[in-house]
Amino acid sequence: MTVVDAHAHVFAAASEPFPRDVHEEFFPADAEATVEALLAGMEQAGVDRAVLVPVTAHDEYVAWCVEQYPGRFAAIGVQGPGPADVDVYRRRREAAGLQGLRLFALEEAFQLLEELATQGDKLWFYGGREQMQLLEAALERLPELTVVLNHLGFWPTAFHADGHGRPRFDTTYSDEGLEAVASLARFPRVFVLCTGMYAFAADPCPYDDLGPVAAGLLGAYGPERLLLGSDFPWIRDVPGYGETLAAVDSLLGGLDDAARARVRGENALELFW
Repeated sequence: MTVVDAHAHVFAAASEPFPRDVHEEFFPADAEATVEALLAGMEQAGVDRAVLVPVTAHDEYVAWCVEQYPGRFAAIGVQGPGPADVDVYRRRREAAGLQGLRLFALEEAFQLLEELATQGDKLWFYGGREQMQLLEAALERLPELTVVLNHLGFWPTAFHADGHGRPRFDTTYSDEGLEAVASLARFPRVFVLCTGMYAFAADPCPYDDLGPVAAGLLGAYGPERLLLGSDFPWIRDVPGYGETLAAVDSLLGGLDDAARARVRGENALELFW
């Protein structure tokens, strides 16, 4: 069974060859989450491949990673502030080998969504209630668009740095959010990442309070449209890379071997390789 970490962040210290934006709390200029560190965690946990997502709208480091380790990684870009520009995305896709784009806001982005749908690229989506409503409207017009909902479809709100220097949200997963995310399962190209639990779960790893959420999403999407992911590097030290992936197995307990293989890698392989 090929195992794929479908959502990991990597970045180098800010430099001329690897520029990026700086966040003094979460990724200051000298901070690193290198691909070598990710590979070490992957090897220890038995993970074969990964989907790399930068932390800002700079593709240089993930492009270098994909080139240095052929076949091991796929790359998703990040939309920066300002309007979504189709021509800019096309240039980024060609230069960095991107297979999709992470968006947090969809206002005035329909042309870009059309481009993603036409090219078979993925919308890596992370937005709140209003943005989810815009996504639903877009999918009514573009049901062929492949969408990967980040972090169980959680609606991000205000956040702060926790005791380990990681993003921590002031809210947890709501029943309203689960209902909205589950309703998008009627669109056949919507998938859900099982990631990010450390940032909004009330319980520590393995995040038992999210059991009803995981069960609801499994019932709505089935194992064919759920993806395993780590959200590296935020979980590297606490609770640990392997422990984070094991928490997904725990939350989705009871899957048979075939269904477990779908979540742990086969779905991501079909999307990216």
